[in-house]
Amino acid sequence: MQILVIPILGSVLDFIINNLITLAGGVSTIFMALVIWFAKKYLAPYLKVESRRRYAEYIAVMADEITDDLVRRYPDNGWMKRLDEAIDKLIEVCGIDSEVAKRAVSAALSRK
Repeated sequence: MQILVIPILGSVLDFIINNLITLAGGVSTIFMALVIWFAKKYLAPYLKVESRRRYAEYIAVMADEITDDLVRRYPDNGWMKRLDEAIDKLIEVCGIDSEVAKRAVSAALSRK
């Protein structure tokens, strides 16, 4: 019985030693899969939030510029009648929804 076990163990050890590089390749594949999973789970949502935040800052800057232009054109509070014009201009420039444009213009005016 021992005579049969020794060649079997020897062949198993020989197989493991000869295929160690292949096994290491499998470990690196598993490691890369874990890195990709981590990036998808934690890094990708952060990048989406960051791009949305930059886009919101862009809209706020554009709303500030448009309302500054209105105040400069109509210094005697005539610009209050032209808020719809500012909202339409912001929609045209940024390509956003009318509700978002209304909020951006009102926020820009409240900062002044």
